Amino acid sequence: MSPSAEITTGSAPDLAEDRFLWERCRVGCVVVMAGILVVLVGEFALRPWQRPGITTVQSLNLAVLGFCLLVARNPAARRLNCVLCFIAFTTTALAIGIVGVLAADPTSPIVVLVGLSMGTAVLVPWGARYQFAGVLVATAVAIWTLASIRPHSDEFWLQPVGSVLPTFGASVIVAYLLRRQRMAVVAAERERLAREGGLREANMRLEVEIGEHEKTEEALRFALLELDHRVKNTLATVQAIAEQTLENSSSPAEFAEGLRGRIRAMARIHTALAAHRWGTLGLRELIELVVGPYRRHDAGVALACDDAALSAVEARAVGTALHELATNAAKYGALSTAEGRVGITAAVSVTDERRLRLVWRERNGPTVAEPTRRGLGTKLIEAALAYESGGTACLSFEEGGVRCEIDMPLRVDCGDGR
Repeated sequence: MSPSAEITTGSAPDLAEDRFLWERCRVGCVVVMAGILVVLVGEFALRPWQRPGITTVQSLNLAVLGFCLLVARNPAARRLNCVLCFIAFTTTALAIGIVGVLAADPTSPIVVLVGLSMGTAVLVPWGARYQFAGVLVATAVAIWTLASIRPHSDEFWLQPVGSVLPTFGASVIVAYLLRRQRMAVVAAERERLAREGGLREANMRLEVEIGEHEKTEEALRFALLELDHRVKNTLATVQAIAEQTLENSSSPAEFAEGLRGRIRAMARIHTALAAHRWGTLGLRELIELVVGPYRRHDAGVALACDDAALSAVEARAVGTALHELATNAAKYGALSTAEGRVGITAAVSVTDERRLRLVWRERNGPTVAEPTRRGLGTKLIEAALAYESGGTACLSFEEGGVRCEIDMPLRVDCGDGR
């Protein structure tokens, strides 16, 4: 995979630069190894075993290049790859110089060294410092080769200084310029990727906001439907209570008083449920809301109950029953006198299902007798519990006051308040 393809697929620019170095290092090693193999084949073809020193040096050079190529397997190991490249370059330069000395030919090694340096500047993007070190190695090898072959030549210093060094120096400049160009390309690519990343993040945030907006709209639609449902239920309940109160009232004043009290009780329960977001309402809080206004003093009502959580449906049913019991006790029963007492006990049992058992018991109140006909309060207690929650209410009229036992199932999921 080429560096451009690596960048196009969305990888980081630094990783693309590392892969660029790695690929060029391997290409350089393969090219040099191919050249050495060609020379070895020609050596065996033209002068088989006539110059074993040259063959040995080139074989060792080939082995070192193969080792570097074998070790350089990880594109991300940038420093290791640079070191391996430098080892391959230095070994090849030394081998070229040694071969030139053994062959007594100074021209060919210098030409090859120049070509090697220029090729390295173009092929291997290892940076100006490595390139400068490579120039020093190549220059030293060229001078050593010339000094070994022509130690007394008048043009000894003119040849390496006048031609070799400028050419090698040009390779440093070429390497530096190419690296600057590559760094500019990488910086531009990094900036482009950063802009694309910012656009992707902005798009993701926009999608999240759109999703949240859709959820909000859906919640509002559901809330409107729920509100419409609750309003209809409330109006139907008020209408039924008004009709029943009217049928069981002997005068307009009695009708107004009964209807006003029941609507106030409904309003208090509704307000409490709304404050709890129509989730659950504690039984103790419900009793205080409904029975509390009818208490003459703190000792008038004694509570001993589990603070069970009731759904909106269960709270309305129990609240309606308690309101009727409390209004009856305030008019005719234990709450109508200072000595009267009302005890409320409640417990939740768990067998196959959760069930609430609530007992209302009046003491020290006026003597009560079982009525000859069932009034609206009794009907509301029985009807509310049976219709709203599937519960039952058992009323008994004892000497000290009314006793009422309520037994009803509690829903496991108390979040539905319809």
